[in-house]
Parts: sequence; structure tokens; C-alpha cells
Amino acid sequence: MAGQVDSVVEAYRAAVRYAAVTSAQVLSTEGGDGCQVTSRWSQRNLETEKMTKFQLTHVLDGSLSKVAELFPVDVASELISAVSPSGRLRAVVRELPAAAGTAKRQLLEVWKQAVLWLSLDLTALDVHGDVYADGEFGSLEWSPCEQKLVYVAEEKVPKSEPFYKVKPQEKTESDSKTESDSKTRKGEEHVYRQDWGEQLVGKHRPVVVVCDTSAPAAPLALLGGLPPHLCPGQVLWAPGGGAVVGVAWDSRPRRLGLIYCTNRPSLLFHLALDGVFTPLTADGWAVRSPRFSPDGLTLVWLQRRAGGPHHGAHSLMRAAWDSSLQVKGEEVVPVARQPVPLAGGDVWHGIYNQQLQRRCWAADSRRVLLSSPQKHSVVLYVVDTDSGEVASLGLPETDLTLLDVQGDTVVCARSSFKSPPELVVGRLPPAGREAEVRWSPLTCPAPPPGLERLECRYLELEQDSADPCKSFNAIYFGPGGSEKQVPLIVWPHGGPHSSFSSNYKMEAAFLGALGFGMLFVNYRGSTGAGQDGVESLLGGIGRADVSDVHLAATEALARLPQLDPARAVLMGGSHGGFLVAHLSAQYPLFYKAVVARNPVIDVAAMLSISDIPDWCVVEAGFQYSPASDVPAEVYEKMRAVSPLAHVHKVVAPTLLLLGRNDLRVPCSQGLGYYHLLRARNVPARVLLYDDCHPLGQTPVEMDNIINAALWFREHLGLASS
Repeated sequence: MAGQVDSVVEAYRAAVRYAAVTSAQVLSTEGGDGCQVTSRWSQRNLETEKMTKFQLTHVLDGSLSKVAELFPVDVASELISAVSPSGRLRAVVRELPAAAGTAKRQLLEVWKQAVLWLSLDLTALDVHGDVYADGEFGSLEWSPCEQKLVYVAEEKVPKSEPFYKVKPQEKTESDSKTESDSKTRKGEEHVYRQDWGEQLVGKHRPVVVVCDTSAPAAPLALLGGLPPHLCPGQVLWAPGGGAVVGVAWDSRPRRLGLIYCTNRPSLLFHLALDGVFTPLTADGWAVRSPRFSPDGLTLVWLQRRAGGPHHGAHSLMRAAWDSSLQVKGEEVVPVARQPVPLAGGDVWHGIYNQQLQRRCWAADSRRVLLSSPQKHSVVLYVVDTDSGEVASLGLPETDLTLLDVQGDTVVCARSSFKSPPELVVGRLPPAGREAEVRWSPLTCPAPPPGLERLECRYLELEQDSADPCKSFNAIYFGPGGSEKQVPLIVWPHGGPHSSFSSNYKMEAAFLGALGFGMLFVNYRGSTGAGQDGVESLLGGIGRADVSDVHLAATEALARLPQLDPARAVLMGGSHGGFLVAHLSAQYPLFYKAVVARNPVIDVAAMLSISDIPDWCVVEAGFQYSPASDVPAEVYEKMRAVSPLAHVHKVVAPTLLLLGRNDLRVPCSQGLGYYHLLRARNVPARVLLYDDCHPLGQTPVEMDNIINAALWFREHLGLASS
């Protein structure tokens, strides 16, 4: 047993030796025709049990050939950073962790000509709370004049104290009360304040902050003028620098979980530095990622209808920028309900990315670049905002994710199941010749040993049903061969409105090295295959998605001769956990073991305890209203579509991986399921972690994926092999 565990741990160590690129930026080289590419990376550090974050710098000549690569620099303390338009200034918000007897501190630094030119202790200045650096609200932007910075932070909350408090000795007349003492509120220390849910805990009320670096005596000012029910984020400077433009989410009547949810009601706004607020888009929409063209004449953004499924296809919107703020948005690329043929034989399925890159415009201020999931890949596209034409810049069987555009220099992250992430650079050709782009790698990581022997197969599948939407897809990754020896992990994704793509996955490399084949299923309702497909699942969870995953499993076993039909197991998290719990009950003799991470077990019970109660109602096929009581028939449907309705049929040994701090699918869902399984003499085990929904902390991730592998090996009779 000890030898088996050691070999599994070693396979894990080999799979996590690769860093993932998180961002990149192209900087012009002063006085030359070359450029510099700085990129941010993260890598699991098993010794410190944290993610190591570092920056790489590559120097390129005018032909984009690599001239030099500098040693990595640790940037773990940096929350967010921004380089000024000229490239001469760099702003950094840095967080210093709490030490013995001290509290956490946040600093704003400005670097100029290789020296620290300005450093502000934001915590000591006490103008606002923590700076936001998340992907929903966070931003840090230089003004065109390069004297001001704008960012988003938590509103400062007045101090509170009990109604009765033992007071210090009475002060003398010379010890006057401070301003902060006079603002202390009595009896409000237990007032409930809503935040924005899972992974945004503690983020209640964001405010827009302007830092004037030319006024160090009083550099920080909060921009007023926003209505109190609107929460701002994703701010950037409007052309001219006299105002900011951003996204504001409506917090009425309550804040629903925001992360992974692009359906929340929101609007674009213009906020002048004197506090004059102007909405730029109408009610009833969900918007994100405003981006100005390099010439400042055009604004683009992503937009979809508010409400409905948590994620889906967006429209790309455009508006001519007018100083009178008579902004009239027009649809450049509409929501793709069905696949759309493109020139050259490609097929377009729509825009499903969560955001546009901060710099996404070509130098001509006409073309926009974006990466979007398309069935089983992430593809890079260029959109002509005048004609609405879409052209692919992707490569077959690789994911190409846009990181930055400067002029016509484009930097992307490229990876596949068999290739760890690498940084590539290319030059965008003139309009109409985009297919001629050539990519040059800046980093070339060698894959883990043995990964090249694994194979990747794409399965196009179709249900024989009366449903209008019938087609879906799956990806097999694992050992090849012709004998039925390979155990198969059937793995549906969460969401349900997300998708698997062919990018490098640490878990796949790890489990593939142990001899497992994996089937990643993009069932109907997944993103990347048309909005009609996304919406087809509403009201069909627990039926259509379960049927798709099982069909994918049976088709893979029939088409791939290396797979052993007697050794099929299940793995999935969140809605994927919902599906594997369903599958183990509805096909009790087919699947031999189950690993479920934070699974949805009882949709009806989750309604009152999740940060996304609308998910429960909408996925069951009904309209959600926070102001209305849920009718009995809706509760009955939510219970009927839940795995709980079939728990009496389960026989497969089940491992549950649960986060004690999960706000999306609270751990009570999995714990209740565990007790029901044990009461029915089904082998079951719970691993309960002090983590949230993704179970993404480094030591937690290591523990749960290794335990999952050992669970499968034990219950498939592979423990001694």
C-alpha cells in the first residue's frame, strides 16, 4: 500500500511542475522597433503549500524574434498592476500579510525610471477598505495625462461599538475627541451586510477611487454620484481623462452570487470627476468589459439579456463615442443561436468568454480580437467592427487564449491536453489576410514524461430524441491500444453552462500517467455550441444531461477498443457532481465507483442556502423572482430532478469532497447524501476541507485529487497493480 501511494504522489508531483500563464503585456522598446513582453505565471509550490507567482520578461527584435529572456521575478505580493500609456510609469497595489501583532497592509506604489517614485500606505490612509483585484470588479488604470490612477475598493465602514462599553479614564479638556470617535456607531456591530457571494466574500459595497500622484499630501478621493443601489467595477478612463466609464451591478433587492454568473442585471455608466453620473445602457441587460479603441472614437462591450441561465452567448456591442454622451449601442456580432458558417469553412458558435482582454483592439481601431470557447476548443478570432465579419486565427487541436494586443503585436497562451501552457507571439496581418498570422513560441515547456504516449480523440454525438437540440460532444484523453484494459473516468463539467476544452489540465496529466482514460463530456446545455443549445437544458436537468453523459460513455466504450467496460467510474464537481450522483443511481450496475466534489444533491433544499438561489429555479424550468414565494409545484419539480430522488438505487462506492466554506453548494448537501448512503450500507467517505467551492487551495487540491485516484484504484481492483 505504501509503495502504491508513493507512486501516485510522484505522478502528482510530475504533473504540477508546470506553470500557467495568467496575463501578459507588450511594451514598446524606447528608441527601437522591437518590444518587450512581460508575462505573469502561477505554479503550485508543494513546499510552501501556496501558488508561486512570478513574472517573466522577454526582449524581442523588430521581427518578433526572441533576443533575451530574463530570470523570473517573484510577484506574489502584487495584487494588481498597471503600466502607463507611455510605458514610463508602473503602478502596483501590493499586499503585505499580517505579522505577529500587526494587521494586513495594502500599499500603492508608483515606479518611475527604475526607482520607487511614490509609495502610499492605503491601510494607514484609511480612506477606503481593501482594493479589489478580482476579475469581476477589479481594475487599475492610468489616466491619459499619467498623473492619476483609478481603481475600485471596498467602501470604508464606520466603526461600531456595543450600547454599553467600559470607557477609559475621562480625558482632560485638551484631549478633544477625534473625528473617528465622533463617527462611531452604537449597537451596529452585528448588522448583516450582504456581499457578492462565493469567492467574493467580504466584498459588499465597492467604490471608485482616484489617486492623484501629483498631490501626495491628499492623493486619494472617492468619486461620488453613483446611485446607492449600484455597485461599480471594471472602471477605465474615458477619452480625455475627465471621467471614468465602468460597469455597475444592481444590488436590488439582494446581491446574488456574481462569480461565474454573467446574467446579473448591470449597466454601463459614465461618471465625471465632479460626480455627474450618466447611464449609457438600458435596464434589462447584463453588460461587461467596456473597451475604448486606440483612437478613442469607439467603445465596445459584451452584452446579453439579464436573468436566465448563469452563462451563455454574448453580443459584441459598439458605439461611437460622443462627448455629449448620446451613446447609441449597435450590435456588431449578435448572439449566435445556431452554428454560423464562416469564410474558409470554419463554423462560428458565438461569444462565450467571460470578458474581453483589457487591450483587445488592433492598431487600426477597427478590428477587435477575442478568444471564445467553441465546442471542445478555445479559438482566437478577429472581428471587423465595421462589417461584423468574424475570422478565426486558431490552430487545430490547441487552445489559443488572447492575453494582450499592442499595435498589431498579439500575445497568446497556447496549450493542449499533451502540451503545457506556452507563451506565443504573432503579428496581425492587414484586414482580410488574418489567416496568414504566424505564431512564435517564447516559452517551450517540455511535457511530463509519458504524456506523448497518450491520445486525444474528439467524439461528435447525437441523441435520438424529439428534442430540437440533439448534438453534443466529448473529448477522450488517455492511453491508446487495442485490448480492453484501460479504466475509464467519465467526467461531466459543472455549471451546467460551461464547457471542457482541449487545454492542458493538470488533473488529466496526473490521472493519465496512472493509466486512466478520461472522457470529458460537453452535454447539451454546455457553452460553445450555440445559445439554443444552452437554453435547451432549462427544465431538463436530471434527464437530458444525464442521458447525454451516459450516451457519451457507452459510445466511447464502443468506439475505443482500449477501454474496459467493466471499469467505468464517475467524477465531477458542482453540477458535474449532481450528474455523477444521478448516473450512479440511474445506472447502478454500469459505474463501479464515484468521486463527487461539492455535488448538488437536493435542488429544493439548496434554494434557501445557496448564494445563487435563482439557479435552482431557472434550471428546473421556471422564472425566478426574488420577491415571490416559490409555489409548491416548483418545489416538487426541483425535488424530482434531484439525485436525492434516486438515492435508494445507489450501490457504487462514493467519495465526497466537500468545502466547509462553500457558499454556492453548501457542504450540507454532500453531508446529507453521505448519511443516506451509509444508512443504506453503500461504501461512502467524506473529505471535508476548510475551503470554498473550487477546493483550489494547493494542499486541498493535492489531497483531494490523490485521494480520488486512490479511491478509484481501490474499488477497481487496481490497488496492487
